[in-house]
Amino acid sequence: MSSENVEVIGEENFWLYSPNRGYDLTHPPSPTSPLIFPRITLETTSGPVAIDPSKTALVIVDLQNYFLSPVLGRPSDSLGIQVAHRLLKHAVPACRKANIPIVWLGWGLTKDDIRTMPPTIIRGFRADTNSVSDKKIGDLGEDIGRLELENGEQVDGGLVLMKDQWNSEFWHPLHKEIKQDDIQIYKNRLDGFWGGTEIESALTSRGIKTLLFAGCNTDQCVGGSLQSAFTKGWDCLLLSDGTATTSPTFATQCIEYNTQGGWGFVLTCEQITHGVVNMELANSLNPKQEMYPISEKSGSAGNGPS
Repeated sequence: MSSENVEVIGEENFWLYSPNRGYDLTHPPSPTSPLIFPRITLETTSGPVAIDPSKTALVIVDLQNYFLSPVLGRPSDSLGIQVAHRLLKHAVPACRKANIPIVWLGWGLTKDDIRTMPPTIIRGFRADTNSVSDKKIGDLGEDIGRLELENGEQVDGGLVLMKDQWNSEFWHPLHKEIKQDDIQIYKNRLDGFWGGTEIESALTSRGIKTLLFAGCNTDQCVGGSLQSAFTKGWDCLLLSDGTATTSPTFATQCIEYNTQGGWGFVLTCEQITHGVVNMELANSLNPKQEMYPISEKSGSAGNGPS
């Protein structure tokens, strides 16, 4: 490798940064260890970012039947369905190819959750206007009743966003993609890292350090989960076209601005595909392991909190 200086950002949990290579989020044992291979280099709004696929997971948030299914009165061309299609076209197959597990993070309530649910969350669900139907789905925990799917099949819609119900399953085209070694986490608040979800232990036990965030809504459940994750020490990358919200545009702009400025990085679903393709090409060339020449400089790079 060239003699460029490399900055170490952090101590026990550290990144490496150089102007030519960008950010290295592969988490080698020490700053002077050989470079981690295979690695995926992603183009982001903040420049190149290298990740280790063996330490990475794709987190898909709340793309469940309750929020997406036209059978429940949701628009057939909703932003959530558009997001799901982009994930199915780019992010999901790219992650499968790179052996990156998927975390299916969605609502899955218990009776105790309903009993202790804060009124503000109940009010938020009642204010949901993302529907082309006059029919109301009902409050959290209420029975939806029998439904007829697009193919004519009859199903029990189940209790609203309770565990193991049809309405709380991920939208059918995504549900078909769930694999045995994926991680399925039920949450009971907008923030999927809020106490009791077990997502932290599930990620830590697999050595996951880097999270790619996708799903809906950008400014609510996705944004809330991402903020908790980066605060707890995970590297966070937001898929700008792999997320969406029905909120005004400024809500998305706020989340993306803060993510690229301090919480992590922002990129697109297609950029994941490109990164995996380039990784496969690099692997075929049998890259030589290198060591970073470490400068005496350490600390932070980029915008910091204020």
